[in-house]
Amino acid sequence: MDVLDAIQRMKPCRFFQTAPVSEEVLKRVLNAARLSPSIDDKQPWRFLVIRDEVTKEKLSQLLSKGAMVRSAPVIVVAIAAEGESPSLVGGLVLSHVLDVAVSIENLSLAATAEGLGIYWITDFKADRISRFFNIPEGFQVVGILPMGVPLPEAPGAKPPNGRKSLAEVTAYERFPW
Repeated sequence: MDVLDAIQRMKPCRFFQTAPVSEEVLKRVLNAARLSPSIDDKQPWRFLVIRDEVTKEKLSQLLSKGAMVRSAPVIVVAIAAEGESPSLVGGLVLSHVLDVAVSIENLSLAATAEGLGIYWITDFKADRISRFFNIPEGFQVVGILPMGVPLPEAPGAKPPNGRKSLAEVTAYERFPW
């Protein structure tokens, strides 16, 4: 699958089969995240891979979307190393968080290309997750990513929201909105 096809096919996956993700596929997906571009090539990301059922069960209890964590064969916790890229982008956003977001997108596209589904959980209490995994100060959890072979969509499931047209999100030379 080429990258444009993966971009068009990628959508959040909430339900997973119990089939395991092979070590080879997992390494390819993680490597895609590792190869992401970052500001000043600082690469401030870390990826904590969770497969243990007991750990997934305990983690699921800390999340409102815990059912996804319990059902997915693999969970990737994406972590930003604050001290490795402490600059601000445009004076507004810390670069290490943006860099990890880019790596999550690479990971998501690679997972899609490998036939996997993935969901980026962002509604969590970072301090609880950091304590649970013993993540030290100076590192921030940016996303919790359940990943696995997607279940087929249920009959009658609500279709995904439509995307805005290119004309609605693109302007040339001046900001018209």
